[in-house]
Amino acid sequence: MITTEITYKGENYTCRIVNSNDGEELIIAGTSLLDELMPYEITDKCNGFADKEAEEIDEEIFYYTSDCDLKLPDKELLAILKESNPEWFD
Repeated sequence: MITTEITYKGENYTCRIVNSNDGEELIIAGTSLLDELMPYEITDKCNGFADKEAEEIDEEIFYYTSDCDLKLPDKELLAILKESNPEWFD
C-alpha cells in the first residue's frame, strides 16, 4: 500500500497511489478532501471550488472514493476503481 499526503488549508489528507494498466501512478483521494476542495454547488457562475489552490489540487487527483475505501488492501481498492474505470485497471 503506497500513500501520499496532500495538505490543504493546514489539514493533511492521506491518499493512496495506485498504478494504472500502463504503470502510471494515480492518486486516489477520499471524499473528505473533495468536500473541502469543492464546498460550493456547481453553477454557471461557480465551478464549485473553494479557491484556486483547491482547483490545482483537484487536477492531481485521478479519482475520489469513500475514506473507508482508502483503507482497503490494494486488490480490493483496485476492484472498486475498476468498476468505474475499467480501461485504467486490469
